[in-house]
Amino acid sequence: MKNSINLGVIALLSLLTISTFTKAQKNLKAQLVYNTFWSPGTGPFIETYLSVAGNSVVYKQQPDGKYKAEIEIMVSFKNDGGIKHFDKYILTSPPTETSSDPGFNFLDQQRYPLPNGKYVFELTIADLNASIKKPFTVTQQVELNYHSHIAAISDIQFLENYSKTEPGKENVLTKSGYNLIPFVDNYYPQSRSSLRFYAELYNTSKVLPGEVCLVTYHIETFEQKRIVEKFRGFSRRETAEVIPLLGEFSIETLPSGNYNLVVEVRNRQNEILAFRQSTFIRFSPMADSLQAGEFEKMNIENTFAAAITSRDSLSEYIYSLRPISSSQEIAFHNNQLKVAKTEIMQKFFYDFWHKRHPENPEQAWLAYHEEVKKANAEFSTKTIKGYDTERGRVYLKYGPPNTRTKEYHEPSAYPYEIWHYYKIGNQQNRKFIFYNTDLVTNNFTILYSDVLGEQTGNKNWQAELHKRDTPLKDDSRDYNMRDLTPGNNVFKNFENPR
Repeated sequence: MKNSINLGVIALLSLLTISTFTKAQKNLKAQLVYNTFWSPGTGPFIETYLSVAGNSVVYKQQPDGKYKAEIEIMVSFKNDGGIKHFDKYILTSPPTETSSDPGFNFLDQQRYPLPNGKYVFELTIADLNASIKKPFTVTQQVELNYHSHIAAISDIQFLENYSKTEPGKENVLTKSGYNLIPFVDNYYPQSRSSLRFYAELYNTSKVLPGEVCLVTYHIETFEQKRIVEKFRGFSRRETAEVIPLLGEFSIETLPSGNYNLVVEVRNRQNEILAFRQSTFIRFSPMADSLQAGEFEKMNIENTFAAAITSRDSLSEYIYSLRPISSSQEIAFHNNQLKVAKTEIMQKFFYDFWHKRHPENPEQAWLAYHEEVKKANAEFSTKTIKGYDTERGRVYLKYGPPNTRTKEYHEPSAYPYEIWHYYKIGNQQNRKFIFYNTDLVTNNFTILYSDVLGEQTGNKNWQAELHKRDTPLKDDSRDYNMRDLTPGNNVFKNFENPR
Protein backbone atom coordinates (compact mmCIF):
# COMPACT_ATOMS: atom_id res chain seq x y z
CA MET A 1 0.00 0.00 0.00
CA LYS A 2 0.99 3.57 -0.45
CA ASN A 3 1.67 5.18 2.90
CA SER A 4 0.34 8.71 3.06
CA ILE A 5 -0.94 11.27 5.50
CA ASN A 6 -2.86 14.26 4.22
CA LEU A 7 -2.48 17.33 6.43
CA GLY A 8 -5.09 20.06 6.62
CA VAL A 9 -7.09 19.07 3.54
CA ILE A 10 -10.14 16.85 3.21
CA ALA A 11 -10.39 14.48 0.24
CA LEU A 12 -12.22 11.25 -0.48
CA LEU A 13 -10.01 8.71 -2.24
CA SER A 14 -11.22 5.10 -1.94
CA LEU A 15 -12.75 2.27 0.21
CA LEU A 16 -9.40 0.87 0.94
CA THR A 17 -7.93 4.35 2.02
CA ILE A 18 -4.48 3.98 3.26
CA SER A 19 -4.41 7.75 4.23
CA THR A 20 -5.45 9.79 7.28
CA PHE A 21 -7.50 12.86 6.33
CA THR A 22 -8.13 15.57 8.89
CA LYS A 23 -9.24 19.16 8.65
CA ALA A 24 -7.09 21.20 10.97
CA GLN A 25 -5.40 24.54 10.42
CA LYS A 26 -7.28 27.01 8.34
CA ASN A 27 -4.49 27.73 5.87
CA LEU A 28 -1.60 25.29 6.06
CA LYS A 29 -1.99 22.40 3.63
CA ALA A 30 0.58 19.67 3.28
CA GLN A 31 0.77 16.02 2.43
CA LEU A 32 3.26 13.50 3.73
CA VAL A 33 4.10 10.17 2.10
CA TYR A 34 6.54 7.66 3.55
CA ASN A 35 8.16 4.53 2.14
CA THR A 36 10.35 1.88 3.76
CA PHE A 37 13.62 0.61 2.28
CA TRP A 38 16.61 -1.52 3.31
CA SER A 39 20.32 -0.99 2.79
CA PRO A 40 23.02 -3.71 3.04
CA GLY A 41 25.25 -3.06 6.02
CA THR A 42 23.08 -0.34 7.57
CA GLY A 43 19.65 -2.00 7.63
CA PRO A 44 16.10 -0.62 7.27
CA PHE A 45 15.16 3.01 6.94
CA ILE A 46 12.05 5.13 6.40
CA GLU A 47 12.03 7.83 3.76
CA THR A 48 9.53 10.69 4.12
CA TYR A 49 8.36 13.11 1.43
CA LEU A 50 6.53 16.22 2.55
CA SER A 51 4.82 18.49 0.02
CA VAL A 52 3.61 21.88 1.28
CA ALA A 53 1.07 23.83 -0.78
CA GLY A 54 2.76 27.10 -1.63
CA ASN A 55 -0.51 29.04 -1.52
CA SER A 56 -1.36 27.85 2.01
CA VAL A 57 1.51 29.39 3.98
CA VAL A 58 2.53 32.88 5.06
CA TYR A 59 5.56 34.51 3.43
CA LYS A 60 7.87 36.92 5.24
CA GLN A 61 10.02 39.49 3.46
CA GLN A 62 13.77 38.88 3.67
CA PRO A 63 16.60 41.47 3.76
CA ASP A 64 17.12 40.99 0.01
CA GLY A 65 13.49 41.99 -0.63
CA LYS A 66 12.30 38.51 -1.54
CA TYR A 67 9.83 36.44 0.45
CA LYS A 68 10.15 33.07 2.15
CA ALA A 69 7.93 30.78 4.21
CA GLU A 70 9.19 28.86 7.24
CA ILE A 71 7.62 25.63 8.44
CA GLU A 72 8.63 24.06 11.73
CA ILE A 73 8.57 20.26 11.58
CA MET A 74 8.96 17.73 14.40
CA VAL A 75 9.15 14.00 13.69
CA SER A 76 9.29 11.15 16.18
CA PHE A 77 9.16 7.35 16.02
CA LYS A 78 7.98 5.66 19.20
CA ASN A 79 7.42 2.09 20.36
CA ASP A 80 7.06 0.34 23.70
CA GLY A 81 10.65 1.15 24.53
CA GLY A 82 10.08 4.89 24.16
CA ILE A 83 11.23 7.37 21.52
CA LYS A 84 13.57 5.67 19.05
CA HIS A 85 14.17 8.74 16.91
CA PHE A 86 13.35 12.43 17.18
CA ASP A 87 14.01 15.22 14.70
CA LYS A 88 13.13 18.90 14.69
CA TYR A 89 13.97 21.25 11.85
CA ILE A 90 12.85 24.29 9.87
CA LEU A 91 11.72 23.81 6.26
CA THR A 92 12.23 26.99 4.24
CA SER A 93 10.44 27.62 0.97
CA PRO A 94 12.27 28.72 -2.18
CA PRO A 95 12.45 32.53 -2.44
CA THR A 96 9.59 34.25 -4.23
CA GLU A 97 9.02 37.77 -5.50
CA THR A 98 5.58 38.06 -3.91
CA SER A 99 3.94 37.41 -0.56
CA SER A 100 0.81 36.03 -2.24
CA ASP A 101 0.39 32.75 -4.12
CA PRO A 102 3.83 31.86 -5.55
CA GLY A 103 2.43 29.30 -7.97
CA PHE A 104 4.43 26.35 -6.64
CA ASN A 105 4.50 23.72 -3.90
CA PHE A 106 7.77 22.94 -2.11
CA LEU A 107 9.11 19.55 -1.16
CA ASP A 108 11.13 18.10 1.70
CA GLN A 109 12.65 14.61 1.84
CA GLN A 110 14.22 12.92 4.88
CA ARG A 111 15.65 9.49 5.71
CA TYR A 112 15.46 7.86 9.14
CA PRO A 113 17.40 4.62 9.87
CA LEU A 114 15.46 2.43 12.32
CA PRO A 115 15.63 -1.20 13.48
CA ASN A 116 12.91 -3.61 12.42
CA GLY A 117 9.77 -3.22 14.47
CA LYS A 118 6.42 -1.48 14.82
CA TYR A 119 6.37 2.24 15.52
CA VAL A 120 4.02 5.12 16.08
CA PHE A 121 5.14 7.76 13.61
CA GLU A 122 4.21 11.27 14.80
CA LEU A 123 4.60 14.44 12.76
CA THR A 124 3.94 17.97 14.03
CA ILE A 125 3.92 20.87 11.59
CA ALA A 126 3.43 24.62 12.13
CA ASP A 127 3.69 27.76 10.00
CA LEU A 128 6.17 29.99 11.85
CA ASN A 129 5.03 33.12 10.00
CA ALA A 130 1.33 32.62 10.70
CA SER A 131 -0.36 34.93 13.20
CA ILE A 132 -1.54 31.86 15.10
CA LYS A 133 1.28 29.32 15.34
CA LYS A 134 -0.85 26.46 16.60
CA PRO A 135 0.92 23.24 15.57
CA PHE A 136 -0.96 20.41 13.90
CA THR A 137 -0.04 16.80 14.79
CA VAL A 138 -0.86 13.51 13.04
CA THR A 139 0.18 9.96 13.89
CA GLN A 140 0.43 6.78 11.85
CA GLN A 141 1.39 3.16 12.54
CA VAL A 142 4.59 2.14 10.71
CA GLU A 143 6.28 -1.25 10.46
CA LEU A 144 9.73 -2.24 9.17
CA ASN A 145 10.41 -5.92 8.54
CA TYR A 146 13.50 -6.58 6.41
CA HIS A 147 16.08 -9.35 6.87
CA SER A 148 19.42 -9.98 5.17
CA HIS A 149 18.61 -13.61 4.25
CA ILE A 150 15.02 -13.25 2.98
CA ALA A 151 13.95 -12.01 -0.45
CA ALA A 152 11.89 -8.84 -0.13
CA ILE A 153 10.71 -5.78 -2.01
CA SER A 154 10.77 -2.21 -0.71
CA ASP A 155 7.68 -0.04 -0.67
CA ILE A 156 6.80 1.21 -4.14
CA GLN A 157 7.67 4.88 -4.57
CA PHE A 158 5.47 6.84 -6.99
CA LEU A 159 7.50 9.35 -8.97
CA GLU A 160 6.84 12.76 -10.44
CA ASN A 161 9.88 12.32 -12.64
CA TYR A 162 13.39 10.87 -12.71
CA SER A 163 16.75 11.51 -14.37
CA LYS A 164 20.23 10.02 -14.33
CA THR A 165 22.50 11.43 -11.63
CA GLU A 166 25.66 13.07 -12.85
CA PRO A 167 28.82 11.63 -11.24
CA GLY A 168 29.73 13.50 -8.06
CA LYS A 169 26.33 15.20 -7.83
CA GLU A 170 24.49 12.66 -5.69
CA ASN A 171 21.98 14.10 -3.22
CA VAL A 172 19.11 13.03 -0.95
CA LEU A 173 16.96 12.30 -4.01
CA THR A 174 19.53 9.89 -5.48
CA LYS A 175 19.03 6.13 -5.55
CA SER A 176 20.76 3.60 -7.80
CA GLY A 177 22.23 6.27 -10.02
CA TYR A 178 18.99 8.22 -10.55
CA ASN A 179 17.53 11.38 -9.08
CA LEU A 180 13.99 10.39 -8.12
CA ILE A 181 11.47 13.22 -7.72
CA PRO A 182 8.67 11.80 -5.53
CA PHE A 183 5.00 12.14 -6.42
CA VAL A 184 3.44 12.96 -3.06
CA ASP A 185 -0.02 11.62 -3.81
CA ASN A 186 -1.79 8.52 -5.09
CA TYR A 187 -4.46 10.32 -7.15
CA TYR A 188 -3.95 10.41 -10.92
CA PRO A 189 -6.37 12.76 -12.69
CA GLN A 190 -6.92 12.86 -16.44
CA SER A 191 -4.16 15.46 -16.80
CA ARG A 192 -1.55 12.86 -15.79
CA SER A 193 -0.77 10.51 -18.65
CA SER A 194 2.05 8.50 -17.04
CA LEU A 195 2.55 6.53 -13.85
CA ARG A 196 6.23 6.26 -12.88
CA PHE A 197 7.54 4.23 -9.97
CA TYR A 198 10.64 2.92 -8.25
CA ALA A 199 11.22 -0.12 -6.02
CA GLU A 200 14.14 -2.18 -4.79
CA LEU A 201 14.41 -5.98 -4.69
CA TYR A 202 16.52 -7.44 -1.91
CA ASN A 203 18.57 -10.63 -1.34
CA THR A 204 17.67 -12.53 -4.51
CA SER A 205 21.35 -13.61 -4.75
CA LYS A 206 21.06 -15.30 -1.35
CA VAL A 207 17.83 -17.09 -2.20
CA LEU A 208 18.81 -17.94 -5.81
CA PRO A 209 22.63 -17.85 -5.85
CA GLY A 210 24.05 -17.64 -9.35
CA GLU A 211 20.63 -17.73 -10.98
CA VAL A 212 18.31 -15.41 -12.87
CA CYS A 213 15.01 -14.14 -11.42
CA LEU A 214 11.91 -12.84 -13.14
CA VAL A 215 10.71 -9.40 -12.07
CA THR A 216 7.10 -8.67 -13.02
CA TYR A 217 4.91 -5.64 -12.46
CA HIS A 218 1.33 -4.90 -13.40
CA ILE A 219 -1.75 -2.85 -12.66
CA GLU A 220 -4.76 -4.71 -11.28
CA THR A 221 -8.26 -3.70 -10.21
CA PHE A 222 -8.42 -3.02 -6.50
CA GLU A 223 -11.60 -4.96 -5.78
CA GLN A 224 -11.34 -8.08 -7.92
CA LYS A 225 -7.51 -8.17 -8.21
CA ARG A 226 -7.98 -8.62 -11.97
CA ILE A 227 -4.92 -7.69 -14.06
CA VAL A 228 -5.71 -4.90 -16.50
CA GLU A 229 -4.66 -5.91 -19.99
CA LYS A 230 -1.90 -3.82 -21.60
CA PHE A 231 -0.60 -2.82 -18.16
CA ARG A 232 2.05 -5.47 -17.54
CA GLY A 233 5.82 -5.47 -17.62
CA PHE A 234 8.61 -7.89 -16.83
CA SER A 235 12.35 -8.36 -17.05
CA ARG A 236 14.81 -11.13 -16.34
CA ARG A 237 17.50 -9.95 -13.96
CA GLU A 238 20.73 -11.37 -12.60
CA THR A 239 20.25 -11.97 -8.89
CA ALA A 240 21.95 -9.50 -6.56
CA GLU A 241 21.82 -8.16 -3.02
CA VAL A 242 19.88 -5.14 -4.31
CA ILE A 243 18.12 -4.90 -7.67
CA PRO A 244 16.68 -1.46 -8.52
CA LEU A 245 13.46 -1.38 -10.54
CA LEU A 246 12.44 1.77 -12.36
CA GLY A 247 9.16 1.44 -14.26
CA GLU A 248 6.61 3.50 -16.14
CA PHE A 249 3.14 2.97 -17.60
CA SER A 250 1.28 5.22 -20.00
CA ILE A 251 -2.15 5.49 -18.36
CA GLU A 252 -3.94 7.60 -20.96
CA THR A 253 -6.33 4.69 -21.65
CA LEU A 254 -6.68 3.55 -18.03
CA PRO A 255 -10.34 4.08 -16.99
CA SER A 256 -11.39 5.74 -13.76
CA GLY A 257 -11.24 3.56 -10.67
CA ASN A 258 -9.17 2.20 -7.81
CA TYR A 259 -6.13 0.11 -8.67
CA ASN A 260 -3.14 -1.70 -7.23
CA LEU A 261 0.33 -1.40 -8.72
CA VAL A 262 1.92 -4.81 -8.04
CA VAL A 263 5.59 -5.85 -8.15
CA GLU A 264 6.64 -9.51 -7.83
CA VAL A 265 9.87 -11.54 -7.93
CA ARG A 266 9.64 -15.12 -9.22
CA ASN A 267 12.04 -18.03 -9.60
CA ARG A 268 12.49 -20.39 -12.57
CA GLN A 269 9.50 -22.43 -11.39
CA ASN A 270 7.37 -19.26 -11.51
CA GLU A 271 6.96 -19.31 -7.73
CA ILE A 272 6.58 -15.91 -6.05
CA LEU A 273 9.56 -15.11 -3.82
CA ALA A 274 8.48 -11.59 -2.84
CA PHE A 275 5.49 -9.35 -3.43
CA ARG A 276 4.59 -5.70 -2.88
CA GLN A 277 1.64 -3.56 -3.93
CA SER A 278 0.62 0.08 -3.71
CA THR A 279 -2.87 1.50 -4.21
CA PHE A 280 -3.70 4.46 -6.44
CA ILE A 281 -6.78 6.20 -7.81
CA ARG A 282 -7.41 7.11 -11.43
CA PHE A 283 -10.01 9.58 -12.68
CA SER A 284 -10.25 9.99 -16.44
CA PRO A 285 -13.61 10.59 -18.17
CA MET A 286 -11.71 10.58 -21.48
CA ALA A 287 -10.44 7.04 -20.86
CA ASP A 288 -13.97 6.04 -19.83
CA SER A 289 -15.17 7.29 -23.23
CA LEU A 290 -12.47 5.24 -24.95
CA GLN A 291 -13.71 2.21 -23.05
CA ALA A 292 -17.18 2.84 -24.45
CA GLY A 293 -15.62 2.78 -27.91
CA GLU A 294 -14.14 -0.63 -27.16
CA PHE A 295 -17.59 -1.96 -26.29
CA GLU A 296 -18.81 -0.86 -29.72
CA LYS A 297 -16.49 -3.42 -31.33
CA MET A 298 -17.86 -6.28 -29.26
CA ASN A 299 -20.10 -8.88 -30.94
CA ILE A 300 -22.94 -10.05 -28.68
CA GLU A 301 -25.27 -11.56 -31.28
CA ASN A 302 -27.32 -14.49 -29.97
CA THR A 303 -26.36 -13.78 -26.36
CA PHE A 304 -28.73 -13.33 -23.41
CA ALA A 305 -27.77 -9.65 -23.18
CA ALA A 306 -28.79 -8.97 -26.79
CA ALA A 307 -32.26 -10.28 -25.95
CA ILE A 308 -32.76 -7.52 -23.34
CA THR A 309 -34.02 -4.71 -25.56
CA SER A 310 -35.74 -2.47 -22.99
CA ARG A 311 -33.50 0.42 -21.99
CA ASP A 312 -35.33 0.76 -18.66
CA SER A 313 -34.76 -2.92 -17.86
CA LEU A 314 -31.10 -2.69 -18.81
CA SER A 315 -30.65 0.39 -16.64
CA GLU A 316 -32.27 -1.38 -13.70
CA TYR A 317 -30.22 -4.55 -14.18
CA ILE A 318 -26.94 -2.67 -14.53
CA TYR A 319 -27.64 -0.50 -11.52
CA SER A 320 -28.35 -3.62 -9.45
CA LEU A 321 -24.78 -4.77 -10.21
CA ARG A 322 -23.22 -1.92 -8.22
CA PRO A 323 -22.77 -3.95 -4.99
CA ILE A 324 -20.47 -6.36 -6.85
CA SER A 325 -18.97 -3.89 -9.34
CA SER A 326 -15.40 -2.69 -9.35
CA SER A 327 -14.68 1.01 -8.97
CA GLN A 328 -13.85 1.06 -12.69
CA GLU A 329 -17.25 -0.35 -13.58
CA ILE A 330 -19.05 2.04 -11.26
CA ALA A 331 -17.16 4.94 -12.84
CA PHE A 332 -18.33 3.70 -16.24
CA HIS A 333 -21.91 3.54 -14.91
CA ASN A 334 -21.66 7.11 -13.72
CA ASN A 335 -19.85 8.65 -16.67
CA GLN A 336 -21.10 6.77 -19.72
CA LEU A 337 -24.20 4.64 -19.34
CA LYS A 338 -26.64 7.46 -18.67
CA VAL A 339 -26.13 8.71 -22.21
CA ALA A 340 -25.08 5.46 -23.89
CA LYS A 341 -26.99 3.76 -26.67
CA THR A 342 -28.97 0.67 -25.74
CA GLU A 343 -26.48 -1.47 -27.66
CA ILE A 344 -23.57 -0.19 -25.55
CA MET A 345 -25.52 -0.99 -22.40
CA GLN A 346 -26.15 -4.52 -23.66
CA LYS A 347 -22.47 -5.01 -24.42
CA PHE A 348 -21.40 -3.64 -21.04
CA PHE A 349 -23.86 -5.98 -19.32
CA TYR A 350 -22.63 -9.00 -21.26
CA ASP A 351 -18.97 -8.10 -20.71
CA PHE A 352 -19.58 -7.74 -16.96
CA TRP A 353 -20.77 -11.33 -16.63
CA HIS A 354 -18.47 -12.84 -19.25
CA LYS A 355 -15.43 -11.54 -17.35
CA ARG A 356 -16.60 -13.22 -14.18
CA HIS A 357 -18.10 -16.44 -15.58
CA PRO A 358 -16.95 -17.01 -19.16
CA GLU A 359 -18.24 -20.59 -19.13
CA ASN A 360 -21.86 -19.52 -18.56
CA PRO A 361 -22.41 -15.77 -18.06
CA GLU A 362 -26.19 -16.04 -18.41
CA GLN A 363 -26.51 -18.57 -15.61
CA ALA A 364 -24.36 -16.37 -13.37
CA TRP A 365 -26.60 -13.37 -14.06
CA LEU A 366 -29.81 -15.30 -13.38
CA ALA A 367 -28.44 -16.62 -10.08
CA TYR A 368 -27.41 -13.12 -9.02
CA HIS A 369 -30.76 -11.69 -10.13
CA GLU A 370 -32.52 -14.11 -7.78
CA GLU A 371 -30.45 -12.71 -4.92
CA VAL A 372 -31.37 -9.17 -6.00
CA LYS A 373 -35.03 -10.14 -5.77
CA LYS A 374 -34.49 -11.42 -2.23
CA ALA A 375 -32.70 -8.20 -1.26
CA ASN A 376 -35.52 -6.12 -2.74
CA ALA A 377 -38.15 -8.16 -0.92
CA GLU A 378 -36.51 -7.80 2.49
CA PHE A 379 -34.63 -4.50 2.49
CA SER A 380 -36.57 -2.12 0.22
CA THR A 381 -38.18 1.05 1.54
CA LYS A 382 -40.89 3.13 -0.12
CA THR A 383 -38.22 5.13 -1.95
CA ILE A 384 -35.12 2.89 -2.13
CA LYS A 385 -34.72 -0.48 -3.83
CA GLY A 386 -33.36 -3.19 -1.56
CA TYR A 387 -30.14 -3.64 -3.52
CA ASP A 388 -29.44 0.08 -3.06
CA THR A 389 -29.69 -0.01 0.74
CA GLU A 390 -26.67 -0.73 2.90
CA ARG A 391 -28.01 -4.07 4.11
CA GLY A 392 -28.83 -5.00 0.52
CA ARG A 393 -25.37 -4.03 -0.69
CA VAL A 394 -23.67 -6.09 2.02
CA TYR A 395 -25.97 -9.04 1.35
CA LEU A 396 -25.26 -9.01 -2.39
CA LYS A 397 -21.52 -8.39 -2.01
CA TYR A 398 -20.74 -10.90 0.74
CA GLY A 399 -23.77 -13.19 0.72
CA PRO A 400 -26.16 -13.86 3.61
CA PRO A 401 -24.54 -13.67 7.05
CA ASN A 402 -23.91 -16.84 9.01
CA THR A 403 -25.83 -15.34 11.90
CA ARG A 404 -28.14 -12.34 11.99
CA THR A 405 -29.21 -10.90 15.34
CA LYS A 406 -32.23 -8.57 15.28
CA GLU A 407 -32.88 -6.25 18.24
CA TYR A 408 -35.68 -3.78 17.54
CA HIS A 409 -36.92 -3.05 21.08
CA GLU A 410 -33.87 -2.85 23.33
CA PRO A 411 -34.28 -0.08 25.97
CA SER A 412 -32.85 3.29 24.87
CA ALA A 413 -31.37 1.77 21.69
CA TYR A 414 -32.33 2.36 18.10
CA PRO A 415 -33.46 -0.79 16.30
CA TYR A 416 -30.33 -2.65 15.23
CA GLU A 417 -29.04 -5.79 13.59
CA ILE A 418 -25.71 -7.56 14.00
CA TRP A 419 -24.54 -9.60 11.01
CA HIS A 420 -21.79 -12.11 11.63
CA TYR A 421 -19.70 -13.75 8.90
CA TYR A 422 -17.42 -16.67 9.68
CA LYS A 423 -15.30 -15.74 6.66
CA ILE A 424 -15.12 -12.89 4.13
CA GLY A 425 -12.32 -13.49 1.65
CA ASN A 426 -9.24 -14.09 3.81
CA GLN A 427 -10.81 -12.33 6.81
CA GLN A 428 -12.20 -14.38 9.69
CA ASN A 429 -14.98 -13.64 12.19
CA ARG A 430 -16.22 -10.31 10.78
CA LYS A 431 -19.30 -8.31 11.77
CA PHE A 432 -21.58 -5.51 10.66
CA ILE A 433 -23.79 -3.39 12.95
CA PHE A 434 -26.77 -1.80 11.17
CA TYR A 435 -29.18 0.59 12.87
CA ASN A 436 -32.32 2.57 12.06
CA THR A 437 -32.48 6.10 13.47
CA ASP A 438 -35.75 7.25 11.91
CA LEU A 439 -37.81 4.43 13.49
CA VAL A 440 -40.25 4.60 10.56
CA THR A 441 -38.68 3.24 7.40
CA ASN A 442 -36.97 -0.08 6.80
CA ASN A 443 -33.68 1.66 6.03
CA PHE A 444 -30.90 0.41 8.32
CA THR A 445 -27.48 1.99 7.80
CA ILE A 446 -24.04 0.74 8.81
CA LEU A 447 -23.04 1.96 12.26
CA TYR A 448 -19.88 -0.14 12.59
CA SER A 449 -17.97 -2.90 10.79
CA ASP A 450 -14.60 -4.58 11.30
CA VAL A 451 -14.42 -5.70 7.66
CA LEU A 452 -11.40 -4.22 5.90
CA GLY A 453 -12.49 -1.71 3.27
CA GLU A 454 -15.86 -1.06 4.91
CA GLN A 455 -17.03 1.91 6.95
CA THR A 456 -15.73 1.30 10.47
CA GLY A 457 -17.49 4.10 12.33
CA ASN A 458 -16.06 5.50 15.56
CA LYS A 459 -14.98 3.53 18.60
CA ASN A 460 -18.05 4.72 20.52
CA TRP A 461 -20.60 3.22 18.15
CA GLN A 462 -22.30 1.53 21.10
CA ALA A 463 -22.91 4.95 22.68
CA GLU A 464 -24.27 6.25 19.37
CA LEU A 465 -26.61 3.27 19.23
CA HIS A 466 -28.11 4.15 22.62
CA LYS A 467 -28.78 7.83 21.94
CA ARG A 468 -32.43 7.14 21.13
CA ASP A 469 -33.67 8.44 24.48
CA THR A 470 -30.48 8.51 26.57
CA PRO A 471 -28.36 11.44 25.35
CA LEU A 472 -24.78 11.10 26.57
CA LYS A 473 -22.92 14.13 27.87
CA ASP A 474 -19.50 13.21 26.52
CA ASP A 475 -19.36 11.54 23.12
CA SER A 476 -15.57 11.43 23.21
CA ARG A 477 -15.49 9.12 26.21
CA ASP A 478 -14.84 5.42 25.53
CA TYR A 479 -18.06 3.94 26.93
CA ASN A 480 -18.25 0.34 28.06
CA MET A 481 -21.07 -1.53 26.33
CA ARG A 482 -21.93 -3.36 29.56
CA ASP A 483 -22.64 -0.14 31.48
CA LEU A 484 -24.80 1.89 29.12
CA THR A 485 -28.28 1.12 30.37
CA PRO A 486 -30.30 -1.61 32.11
CA GLY A 487 -31.47 -4.23 29.63
CA ASN A 488 -28.56 -3.51 27.29
CA ASN A 489 -27.89 -6.64 25.25
CA VAL A 490 -25.59 -5.20 22.62
CA PHE A 491 -22.38 -6.45 24.24
CA LYS A 492 -23.74 -9.96 24.55
CA ASN A 493 -25.09 -9.87 21.00
CA PHE A 494 -21.83 -8.50 19.59
CA GLU A 495 -19.55 -10.94 21.39
CA ASN A 496 -21.83 -13.95 20.96
CA PRO A 497 -23.95 -13.47 17.83
CA ARG A 498 -26.73 -15.97 17.40
